[in-house]
Amino acid sequence: MKAKLVVNIGLVICVAISFLLAAPVLAANPKLAASITAFGGSGSVEIDGAVAKFIEKELGVKVRFDSLSHGVIHARVKAEAPRFSVDTCWNVGYPLMLEAKEKGWSVAYDSPNWRGSGDVFVDPDGYWWNNGSWSFVLVGNKDLIAKAGYTLPNSWKDLLDAKWQDKIIMPSPLTSGTAYMMLYSFMTLYGFNEAKGEEAGWEYLEALNKNIHHYTRGGNTPSDLVGRGEFMLGISSDEMVVPRVKQGYPLLWAAPKEGIGFGSAGAIIFKGTKKLYTCQKIIDLFGTTKFCKFWSGLAGYVTKDPKAVSALYGKIPKYIPNIDQGWAAANRSRLSNEWVKRIGRVPSK
Repeated sequence: MKAKLVVNIGLVICVAISFLLAAPVLAANPKLAASITAFGGSGSVEIDGAVAKFIEKELGVKVRFDSLSHGVIHARVKAEAPRFSVDTCWNVGYPLMLEAKEKGWSVAYDSPNWRGSGDVFVDPDGYWWNNGSWSFVLVGNKDLIAKAGYTLPNSWKDLLDAKWQDKIIMPSPLTSGTAYMMLYSFMTLYGFNEAKGEEAGWEYLEALNKNIHHYTRGGNTPSDLVGRGEFMLGISSDEMVVPRVKQGYPLLWAAPKEGIGFGSAGAIIFKGTKKLYTCQKIIDLFGTTKFCKFWSGLAGYVTKDPKAVSALYGKIPKYIPNIDQGWAAANRSRLSNEWVKRIGRVPSK
C-alpha cells in the first residue's frame, strides 16, 4: 500500500510540474485575435484594402480600417492620445512614427523578421517599421498633352513655364504627407543644395503656385484627376501610378532629372491595444519577403528586401540628395505655418 501511495504521489507531482512548465509556453503563445482595427495611410481604399486582405489571407485576422492621408492620421492620433481608437497602423509618415516614439504613444517590439534591416527601415529601439520608401512623381495625361502639342517636362523647373498656368494640380501640405514631402524636398533641392537657404526653396514654391489650378487634400488625388483627363499635369504620390496604368488610364509619369523626394511609410503599434500579440504578428508578416514582394508590386514601393523589385521604378530611383527626414519632421509645424502665410490657399476636396 505504501508503495502504491508513493507512486500515486509521484504521478501527481509529475503532472503538476508538467502543467507548471506548460503554463509559460501557453502564455507566450496566445491565440491571434479574430480582428483588429487600423489606420491605413495611403489615403486609398484600394491600397489599404489590399493590405487588409493580405493580412486576412496570411493570418486569418480581419482588419477594420480607415484609409486616410498621412496628415489626417497624424492629426487624429494627436487628438486621441493617450487613448487610441485603433490597435495599429501601416503606411503612415515618418513624422508620426517619430512623435509616437518620443511621446510614448507606440509600443516597442523586437521583430525577428526586421533584425539587420538598418535604421532606414527599422527603428533601432523597435518602435516603428518602415514598410517601404515612397515618393512623388510628375504625372501627365497622355491625350491632353498630345492634343496641346506638348511633351511631359523633364525638369521641375520646367513647371514654372507660363504655358502650364492652371494646368497643374498638387496636394496641400496642410492635409497631405505627400505634399509636405514635396515642400521639404524642393526646399532641399533649390535651397540647401544650392547653398541659398530656405528662402530659395520658398521662391520656387511661390513661382510654382502661379501655375497650380488648385491644391487637393490627398496625395494620390492628382493621379486620379490627371488620369481621368480633368487636368493635364499633376505632382502626385507615386502610389497610384502603377494601379491606374494597369487599369488603362492614359497616364504618363516621370521622375525629373534633378531627382525625387522620398519619405518613409511605416507601421507602429499603439500603446494600450488589447491585441498586442496579434499586432506583433502583423509586424512580423510585414517583414517577410512575401509581403515585400506584394508591397513593391502593388504600388512600386522600395522595400527593405532586395528581392522585391519596385513595379514602378525597377531599380532604386534617383533621389534628391541630402534630404533629412529628421529635420523635416522637427520643422513641420513651422514650415506648414509659413506655407499658409506665403501660399495661403485652402485645399480642395
